[in-house]
Amino acid sequence: MIVLEPVGFVHNACTVSQVPENIRKEISEIEILPPYAEGLFDIEQCEYLDLVFSFHREKETELITRVRTGETKGIFASRSPRRPNHIGVTTVKLLRRDNNRLYVEGADALNGSPVIDIKYCDTSVFDQSVLHRSIRKDSPRIDIVRNILDNNTPELLLHAAQLHGHICPGLALGVMAATRVMHQLYEEQRDPADFTLAIHMKNCPIDGILYVTGLTPGNNRLTLHYSDEMYFEVKDKQGHGWNVRLSPSNRDYLQSQLPDTLSATKKGFAVLNLDFNQLFILKLFN
Repeated sequence: MIVLEPVGFVHNACTVSQVPENIRKEISEIEILPPYAEGLFDIEQCEYLDLVFSFHREKETELITRVRTGETKGIFASRSPRRPNHIGVTTVKLLRRDNNRLYVEGADALNGSPVIDIKYCDTSVFDQSVLHRSIRKDSPRIDIVRNILDNNTPELLLHAAQLHGHICPGLALGVMAATRVMHQLYEEQRDPADFTLAIHMKNCPIDGILYVTGLTPGNNRLTLHYSDEMYFEVKDKQGHGWNVRLSPSNRDYLQSQLPDTLSATKKGFAVLNLDFNQLFILKLFN
């Protein structure tokens, strides 16, 4: 029998389960228990550490799981907390040490998580770009998901333009609206594979919506109606989801905020900084 004793505990403001990207934004305090404090000697020289901890609030175990990008995987091919031993491993950045307390950035552990071990992070064996490319091969939308959760609409717009062919206000509107919906979907830890997309509009916003949501004709989760109604819906099988419609006054608002002297590209990026509620009407279906 393997018996693991905590060497410390995680302290932060995250008390309930949520998407890892949100937890990682918190500064976590890692309290190392006195009997193990000597093991912190010279740790200040380590910029990054591997934190091994327990998912202490997770009670379920599943050997087959669906990850948030939609793929079905074995638990050992995922980072799901529903593991046989509920052990988590994450790389954190060490900000400072105060005696037996470490202050780190990037931990995705909830408040009170028992710390099993801390190790110097050794990434010298592999080129990091090769590692990330390998991850993208397995989960092609991983960067899109992270940009959605970070509300990094400029980056999403740049990549959507690779599909659309150019950057313009219409494409930016599609990116902006779809990011708002998908951000909420991921925040609620819903599975995108349970949702379908119905688009009732035409022209440039469509490509932005398709890129951000990933709900496309190829995966049989899109119905497209070329229409002047200018709205789209993301719903699950029970009819729960979101309806996003362009506000009737959106054109006037855009004209008042975007100088004619700006190029189409600059107007596209400028749209991302405008008031969402002036551009769209969002309705939630419960």
